[in-house]
Amino acid sequence: MSLSTDEIGKLLKEFFLSPVQEQLNRETIALDMFEKARVNWAGRVAVIPVHTGVTGASGDVAFSDAGTVPDAREQTFAKLNVEARRLLARFQVDGMVMTAARKGNTDQVINWMEGSMDLLVEDVRDTMNQMVFSGGSVMGFATLPNAATAPGANIPNVGFFGDIQKLSLEFNAVGVTTCNLVNVDTGAIITTATVAAVDTTLCTINLNPVVGAIGAAVSDYVLAIEVTSNNAPNARLAGATYAEEPIGIYGNLGSSVMFDVTRSGTALNSNGFRPLVGGATRAALSLDQIQQAIDGVLNESGEDIDVIFMNPLQRQSYTALLTANLQTITDKAGRGDGGFTGLSYGGVEIRSSRSCGRGGVILMSMKHWKLLQLDKGGFADFDGSSLSRVSATDAAEGYYRHYYNTACTRPNAQAV
Repeated sequence: MSLSTDEIGKLLKEFFLSPVQEQLNRETIALDMFEKARVNWAGRVAVIPVHTGVTGASGDVAFSDAGTVPDAREQTFAKLNVEARRLLARFQVDGMVMTAARKGNTDQVINWMEGSMDLLVEDVRDTMNQMVFSGGSVMGFATLPNAATAPGANIPNVGFFGDIQKLSLEFNAVGVTTCNLVNVDTGAIITTATVAAVDTTLCTINLNPVVGAIGAAVSDYVLAIEVTSNNAPNARLAGATYAEEPIGIYGNLGSSVMFDVTRSGTALNSNGFRPLVGGATRAALSLDQIQQAIDGVLNESGEDIDVIFMNPLQRQSYTALLTANLQTITDKAGRGDGGFTGLSYGGVEIRSSRSCGRGGVILMSMKHWKLLQLDKGGFADFDGSSLSRVSATDAAEGYYRHYYNTACTRPNAQAV
């Protein structure tokens, strides 16, 4: 039986839409782990109220033998204006495959599309996973040497944890790479700076502060690198900006402005922990440092960490720590195994992703992370068909689309 273009489009949706979406649900961090929030959309914007504190020094609850009711304190909220971002991925069906389908060779169409859809899933998965961490203008975090720095003075070999490849593309493109240095603990911009060098092997950068001197105390901070230039947000799309990307974990924890709300002076700040050796050098990962960060989050927010994210190469450092605590049972025969099928710390699951930067870890309380979807991912079919003819080319094309963003409603229950 011959097939028309519309029928091939229907075949595409019938055989591949569900498997593609199911695979993305398993393999993308946002779809797999973040809570799918139910929100009301006003156009492409969803408003999420988040608690920021209370007014008044005392009140609400008190003990009173006289029966005096305490003064009420007003709860304060901020409104996060979360705008849906548009993920698009195009694919093509060759004209010869279309012709074979019209002659009744449906199996050839399915086999060809299976390979094409596998590649599409990989591209969409990798892009979404990258955006889960470094989407938006915050590309990672830095820790400065323990020394005061004058304005304009070069700060070499600054330790960087984040999307070093994304920052490298921005730095190597035409134009000067500028950024805000944002204190993760307060949301305040310490100063602005230019990026003078990026080393993707050592995961270090050179910074030149533009305004104001940097005091030695700043070396105790974890600073978010919030890029303010737009030299290379997307090499494939001219004119694109980082503002068109969904906000990732780094941006939710480190941006100076969170979905139109200025962080400084509010409770919408995160927690930065910098392990030090001798006051200046970054220390190697240790179990005590992980416990310090977990306890720090609990003390700050009253929330427990339930997931720790790290790069697969960072995971090697963690497994090395575990070997000192391994015990061998010799009273019965067993099978030796030199690796681990799963990692955790004190019952807290450790997950790895190559999209997570090297040189640090992210501690997360997952119930506060939301996936907001204006429309679930799928093949676009505005005109009733998933395929349309390509102008001046012997092919038909379609595209996958997903309108979404990610938001954290409790940044102080997370840590870097």
